[in-house]
Order: sequence, then C-alpha cells, then structure tokens
Amino acid sequence: MTDDPTTTGERPTAEAAGDAASVSSLLPTFGFAAARMGPDENIAAWQEAVATLFDVDELARGEPAPFSADLCSYAMGPLLIGFSRASGQRFLRTAATVARSGVDHIILQLYLKGGFDGVAGAMPVRVRAGDICAFDLAQTLETRATAFENVTLVVPRPMFAAHIVQVDALHGLVLPASSAVGRLLAGHLTALFEFAPRMTFEEYPSVVEGTISLLSACLRGQLERGDADRGVTANASLMRIRQHIEAKLGDEQLSVASLAVHFGLSRASLYRLFAPVGGIAEYIRSRRLHRALFDLAGSDGRNLRISEVARRWHLGTDAHFTRSFKTAYGITPRAARAAALLGTRIDRTAADADSATISRWMREIAPPRIAD
Repeated sequence: MTDDPTTTGERPTAEAAGDAASVSSLLPTFGFAAARMGPDENIAAWQEAVATLFDVDELARGEPAPFSADLCSYAMGPLLIGFSRASGQRFLRTAATVARSGVDHIILQLYLKGGFDGVAGAMPVRVRAGDICAFDLAQTLETRATAFENVTLVVPRPMFAAHIVQVDALHGLVLPASSAVGRLLAGHLTALFEFAPRMTFEEYPSVVEGTISLLSACLRGQLERGDADRGVTANASLMRIRQHIEAKLGDEQLSVASLAVHFGLSRASLYRLFAPVGGIAEYIRSRRLHRALFDLAGSDGRNLRISEVARRWHLGTDAHFTRSFKTAYGITPRAARAAALLGTRIDRTAADADSATISRWMREIAPPRIAD
C-alpha cells in the first residue's frame, strides 16, 4: 500500500495503462490529501466526504497533532472502494443520519492501522489492525476510533441480499486478523484498491461479480457458524421465501397463508423457519418498515404523504405506523422526513463541491431490488 493514497489515485498515462485502455476508459476517482490543503479546508472536505456514511466529531481529541485526513476512492460500477487515513474521531450514525443520507448499503472496512471500540445497534464491537468489520447503513452505530488507515468497500444491499438470508445480521460482524477468512478477504480488499487505478470499464464487471461471490460465501459462512451456535437453521428454502417476501412487500395479500400455499409448506413449518428472527409476521413487518424508511428518505417518495407511505407498505393506521416506526428507528416518520429534507438541502448546497462526489456516487450505484 502506498504511503500517499492520492498518488495511488493519480491517473496513469494511456501508455502506462496499456495500448488497449485509454485514460477515459478508467474508473472515476475522487480524493484529497491533507498536505495539499489548509486545516479548515481539510476538515470540511473530510466531513463532506463521509457525511453519507457517518456524522463525525471529537476530531483528533487528545492527540498531539491537529486533525488531518487523506482519502482516495474509485467508483467500480456498483461498488465503491477507497482508502482513508485520518486522525482519531468519533463516528456516529443515528436514525436521523440514516434518513438524511437516504442510502441503503453494506460497508466492509479493513483496518490496516489503528482501530475502534463502539456499539453497532445494541452490540458492542471492537476492531484492531488487521480486522475486517461490516456495517449495515440502515442501522445505527457509534464508534470511537484512534488514528487509523483503512480500506472501505461500499456494496448496495441487494447485491448481498441475493446470497445472504439475513443481510442485517452483518451489522457489527468482525472477521479477526487471526482468522483464515479474515486474512483472505484482507488480501482481496487490498488488491482491489491497488488495482483500481488501472482497472477499465471493460474489466470491472467480472471483478465485481467475483468479489461479491467471494464476499458472500465468506460472510454467509461466518453468519451460519454463529447461527449454529444459536440453533438457527439457514437453508435454501429460507432464502427462497425471503426473496419472495422482498418482492411481494407491496402486495396486500402477502401473509403466512399465501406463503404456505406458494411454497407448499405448513404454517407450522413457516413459523419454525422464522422463529429465530422473531417470527414470520415480525419479519414481514420489519422489512416493510425498512422500505417505508427509504421511501421517506428517498427523492421518489418525498412527495408522498406519510399516510400514503403507511398504506403503500400496509403498515396500518397513521397512529399504528408512527408507533411501529418509532419503536424500530427511534424517531417518528415525520422526523425521518425532516432529516431527509435537511440532507437534500445540504446536497444542493454542496452540489458543485468535489467533496459531494461520494454521496452522489452512493445514490447512483444501487441496483434494482430483488425480483421474484
């Protein structure tokens, strides 16, 4: 790994990239270096660049040197890969941040140096150099990091949802540096970033396909080992049922009875399959609330009344929807929409700033939802 990520991010000449690849065919890149900016400009660039992922504060708290941050990232089709080096700080993602950002992704971070302690949802999480952690951006977190260097991969949720039964269970998952799987994925993430400057539009689709297959297999195996300890059964039937539910969430007829008929299973079998995740009715309700959250946060749904969002996802009366939503996300639907509108105004203010690039990329890369 180069000591200067912006050097890594510089475009090679057409000759250096090879006769078959012109500079214009290479992946889009964005980055900045603290050495080339004033302190206030560097802080502003960092805060803008990570705003879609996290709110940050306590910058360089307790450290002898002032805050500094370097960033280099590439848009690899539907994925984002980037390298960051920064002073210590607190990372925070509240329900309001989730609504304001309006993005539905999973991120994987390989910590090359430094680490953090914190809470992902309600689960304590601790990461040190060499470890890989996963976060679900639809859930809350709070971490305090020491000065660090990391490689971050951003993946739209549907790309994992096609392979992993419970994508939300990835939140807070840590693959330790001491594990074979952790070392394997660390090598892959590092290689992705190192080769990104010379990767072309013709090459990235096969790289992305292989990356998602590898990550999904390793992460699914890690989750299934944890599930086995808790007596959870993950099988192909559950995956098919989950994908069907995801495709039918807007269908008023979706129910335990309709699922039993569609899959030729008894109600008792369905209840047993979903018992470890709180029951099938609770699973359907939680997925509908998830869709409602991103309707309230997404530009397509901001013209909808809150009552229309509740009806779209069959979440009961306005009062019932508000109670369920607040229980799930800690804020009311109205507060979620207000946070999303604030995010829109911030985006418009920064529309011409280079530091808004990552936020724009993340809103553009999500593929269509799973089809039945």
